[in-house]
Amino acid sequence: MKFDGPIPGENYTANTKNYAWHRPPDLVDYDEAVSYMIDKIDEPQQIEIVYAMLGADAHISTVVSSLLLQAISVGKFSIDLALLIAGPLARYVEIAAKDVGIKYDMGIDDPDRIIITPTLLKQALGLVEQDEDEEGDMPEEVSEQPTPEAATGGLMAMPEAGTTAPEDEQAAMLGMMTSEEEEIEDEL
Repeated sequence: MKFDGPIPGENYTANTKNYAWHRPPDLVDYDEAVSYMIDKIDEPQQIEIVYAMLGADAHISTVVSSLLLQAISVGKFSIDLALLIAGPLARYVEIAAKDVGIKYDMGIDDPDRIIITPTLLKQALGLVEQDEDEEGDMPEEVSEQPTPEAATGGLMAMPEAGTTAPEDEQAAMLGMMTSEEEEIEDEL
C-alpha cells in the first residue's frame, strides 16, 4: 500500500516563494493595473475570448472576474487592487461590447428585487395610512403581509399595564416553583 499523502510538517520545509501569491505583486499602482488589464483585454486572443463569453450570455461581471482571477493567479496584482479596478474594467468591457453590437448583461441587477424605500417601509409597518389609489403601487409581497401594531416605546421601554405575565407564569419561566409545587415535590 502506497502512502501518497503529504508528510505532516512538509509545508514548513518547502520553499514558500513557489507560488505567485507568496511573493509581492508586480503591480501596486491603480493606474498601472488598469492600463495593464486594458492592454491585456485588447490583445486579439483575449478580446475573442471576451466576445465569446458575452455571446454565450455570460454577465460582464463574470467576464471581468475571470480576467482578474487570471491576473491574480500569476501575481500581477493583489486581490485588494483587483477589487478596486473591477469597476473600470467592467465599464471598458461594456463599451467594447457596445462597439461590436453584442448584447450584454452587467450581472449586478436583480429584476425581482423589491426596492425598499422609507415610505414603503412605513406603509408595511402600518405607520402611514395608505390611500386606495396607492394600493396598486405597493408590491404584492409587502401588501399581503400582516401589519404589526405601531410600537409605543423603545425596546427597553417599560411595558404597559396588563402586558406582563402573571406571577406564577413568570416564576415558572425563571425556574422558580410556587409553594404548592414544592409541597407536591416533597411528597414524592
